[in-house]
Amino acid sequence: MTALTSSQSGLLLVNPLQRQWFTGKGDAMAPPESLPIGVRVVADLVEENHVRISVPGIVGRDRQSFIEAQYQALLPDVALRGSWERASAQPLLPRPFGLHAVGVASPTLTGQLDELTKAGHPIEGVWTLSYLMAHWAVRQTALSGQSWLLLCLGLPYGMRMVLLHDQVPVFSRLLLADDPGMQAQEVGQTLKYLTDNRIIERDVRPAILPLDPAPALRQGLQDLGLNMLPSMAPRHANGMLAEVMTLAGSRAPGNLASIALRRHHLAHRTRQGLRLLTGVVAVAGAAGLVMQGQALLQGVDQSRVQQQQAAQMTESAQSIRDDLARRNINVPLLRLAMEVQQQELQKGIDPVQQLWLLGQLMKGHPQAQLVRTEQALREQACASLQANAEAEVAAVVVPESTALQTEWQFDVRPSSDLLPRQRQALLEALAKSVAAWPQWQLKTNPERQESATALTGGQGSAIDRAATDWRWCLVPRTPATEGTP
Repeated sequence: MTALTSSQSGLLLVNPLQRQWFTGKGDAMAPPESLPIGVRVVADLVEENHVRISVPGIVGRDRQSFIEAQYQALLPDVALRGSWERASAQPLLPRPFGLHAVGVASPTLTGQLDELTKAGHPIEGVWTLSYLMAHWAVRQTALSGQSWLLLCLGLPYGMRMVLLHDQVPVFSRLLLADDPGMQAQEVGQTLKYLTDNRIIERDVRPAILPLDPAPALRQGLQDLGLNMLPSMAPRHANGMLAEVMTLAGSRAPGNLASIALRRHHLAHRTRQGLRLLTGVVAVAGAAGLVMQGQALLQGVDQSRVQQQQAAQMTESAQSIRDDLARRNINVPLLRLAMEVQQQELQKGIDPVQQLWLLGQLMKGHPQAQLVRTEQALREQACASLQANAEAEVAAVVVPESTALQTEWQFDVRPSSDLLPRQRQALLEALAKSVAAWPQWQLKTNPERQESATALTGGQGSAIDRAATDWRWCLVPRTPATEGTP
């Protein structure tokens, strides 16, 4: 036989003849007289009664009070009782439903539970063997299509019969006879009893499933002409009884033990949960302390690095001051130059881009020659040229601004041998090309000045050197200058 430790639980089968101890895996074991262990009790007794409670469409305390009253009426003074349906499966809405229950009023079982309590064995629960057999049948997918099913389990002291309707146990009977022929006859008598008492209709033939039967029992059932199903061999090494009993536990329906009877087991589980929670909290706290320690170490390292960087920056600044003093450099003037470079000169125009534009312009117009180009920062760009042309062209209104503006001027001289019409055509072409530059806004256009001069002096007037050169003045194109002609 197998021995258990205090952290394991055992199975106790209580039948009319004796009590039998098994391990949680279904192996036979000696009674644990000196070692208190958790016990799952399986009752297989004659004093077993199945009832059905029809619950009307009520909810809340009214429903619970009605169910309790029905228990007292159908199972009077029965302390060990339980329902097949779990409380969580009851409908939330106020609608009728059925409740199937079983009760066991046996002095033998009550006395055995008292002995377990006195011996210090925590009782995990009490289940009937019939409910465990039904629970086993529900787990078999091959039996899910049977509306009426009669399970017959052969036992060392007799046979247990359980009738299932739509996978719900509605009747059971314990036969204390080990003769296979008598057992087969009693199965037939049980079916007749069920038909006579209108538990099943006369035209219904329940399927009969012998669980691990003796060959003589199966032959006797076949001789009666019953609706037999193929026998199902047990998967447990100790037989079908051990396989069914191992299903007893928190997932099995119909626990008959009250909370008062299971108080030691529940307290033990609560202590285990608290120990586990304490361990988790301790581990989390230790992990938090480790993380805080790592964060502190990282902070110390970062502070050390920052101090080193600050010391290096101080040394670099001092070396720069010494170098400036050795070179006799005016530091305020240098700071002002750096500020001007950062705020003003960085906004200037790349001269390479200007020269490239002028080169493209001269290449397309070989009759013209570039005389001068100049870039400057002024408070008001192209102001002098606009003042000179104020009498000829409408003055351009420029908004006042304290920031310096970039100004680009360049002079172009046409060939002296050009006729007036050729000269005018060249000027128009140059003006059109300059006005098409996308990054520049034209502020001064010599095309207008040339037209005004031609109208004033006529075609026969002499053109001096100052009037020969054409001067353009441009500023960078910005949103502020987009609308300025």
